[in-house]
Amino acid sequence: MKISESDVEYVAGLANLEALPDEKKELAEQLSRILDYVEQLNRLDVSSVEPTPQVVAGGKHAVRDDRVVARTGSSEAGRTVQLFKVPKVITER
Repeated sequence: MKISESDVEYVAGLANLEALPDEKKELAEQLSRILDYVEQLNRLDVSSVEPTPQVVAGGKHAVRDDRVVARTGSSEAGRTVQLFKVPKVITER
């Protein structure tokens, strides 16, 4: 699938990112290759593959069991300070 530089500008705008002029051509090529690969995956016949909610490696689930673990340090920090200052991540347009 051919992605144009204007497509890159549009997607960057949706993601609230700035695409520099000298990066747009390379980003368009990279996105085109990614979408071509996804298109190849969509053409695969997976009708004989049973659906699964997650990938299982060697018959063993890759995620650990949920369990309560006592932590030291972080809970103490929460009790001793009034607030945690973090960088702003949401901006208005």
